[in-house]
Amino acid sequence: MSNAGDYFLAEFARLAADLPGAGHPEIDLSRTAALERFAEQGVPLTRLEDWKYTNLAQLERKPLPVALADEATLPSLAHLKSLAVLPDAAHFLVFVDGHFAPSLSHHSLPANVRAGALASRIADQPEAGLPLAPAASPADPSAASRVSPPPSGSAALAVALAGETSSALVSLNLAFSADGLDLVIPAGEHIAETIVVLYVSATPERSVFPASRIHLGKGARATLLEQHVSVHDMPGVDTVVERISLDAGAELHHIKVQQEGARHVHLADTSAVLAEHARLRSLVLALGGQLGREDLRITLAGPHAHVELDGLYMPNRRMHLDHHTMIHHASPDCSSRQTYRGILDDAGRGVFNGRVVVAREAQHTDAQQSNANLLLSDNAEIDTKPQLEIFADNVKCSHGATVGQLDPAELFYLRSRGLDESAARALVTFAFAARSLGGIDADSALYTGLRSLLFGHLPGGAALEDLTR
Repeated sequence: MSNAGDYFLAEFARLAADLPGAGHPEIDLSRTAALERFAEQGVPLTRLEDWKYTNLAQLERKPLPVALADEATLPSLAHLKSLAVLPDAAHFLVFVDGHFAPSLSHHSLPANVRAGALASRIADQPEAGLPLAPAASPADPSAASRVSPPPSGSAALAVALAGETSSALVSLNLAFSADGLDLVIPAGEHIAETIVVLYVSATPERSVFPASRIHLGKGARATLLEQHVSVHDMPGVDTVVERISLDAGAELHHIKVQQEGARHVHLADTSAVLAEHARLRSLVLALGGQLGREDLRITLAGPHAHVELDGLYMPNRRMHLDHHTMIHHASPDCSSRQTYRGILDDAGRGVFNGRVVVAREAQHTDAQQSNANLLLSDNAEIDTKPQLEIFADNVKCSHGATVGQLDPAELFYLRSRGLDESAARALVTFAFAARSLGGIDADSALYTGLRSLLFGHLPGGAALEDLTR
């Protein structure tokens, strides 16, 4: 057994009785089975193909204690708003060290919308089970025609532990998950204002395991902004699991911003299942941390489902940011668009592995995938691997990747118009980054907030923000 396996077995013995749903047979069985699976597998190491570029040895050598709900000192609301992209949002939900903070949260959502702490739901309705993975993609994608709706309770546990979605880190989260977002929007409900969820790392040198369930009923629509921040500059580890399900015709715009401290590790596993005519637009901005990894899997389970995945990663110093995506076209007449961009400076390193799988029955699939990278330093590095696996014979699919530097002609043009070299480089770099925001209304407060955030992460960008308004 690994060092981390021994450590978290001891942590589980210390904390198990206080986790939500403790004492319920199915919940206890689910947590125990998940922990045993993690102890058997251990922290993923570079000898595994999916982790060959991302080294988690530090988590194996020195695991951190699990954060407790009553341990953190709550930051002030004013301080949190100074960190938030949308500080004046009407719907503002805060989780501190992975636990819901009602005193810092507020919303004015309709009464039939459930938005709050998953811990409360697990405690009140343990039969609903833990936030486990939806049905995993079959081992042979060519044999799949449709994906069944995700089961719940112990049935979901069996699916999760049998399928490829149950990585060791997901199992660890299932064992310790105590809280996270529980968002259920009923059929036909349209939420006009952005729902903001702020995850705050407040206690140094802790492991945090937030887990979330997001479900939109038939024809429902919403925009969700999920932001991960730190109020300290000490080590910390977030292992985040999110499960999203969209019923027929539902539409979700999901924006995630990861901007934790320079010594933080952020490991996220998100999966979504889309029914017929459902639409998911995802934007991931990876801007902070020492090491970050985003695993994002989408299953297009019903005809005419559509997904758009956009991402921007900006590692500098010695940051390492890794993105693994998988879109499974399991039904005919579906479409997907995937565009990830990287801006790498100093000794920053990025990884992009994008996989599109088209099942034999998924005829008339339309899938496009691209990864473009801008290297601002000779020491920066990108490892990119776009993939297509096609088992159908009537499809339109494309993929590609580019790696380059700033265009000297563009810099010369801007300098000839009066900008110094630093400002010219910042402006060209921002133009490259801002394309990731193309799916957001340019007149909205959300766009303005994200735009300011990008400028703040560019060398010399803050001075240029007023110039480009």
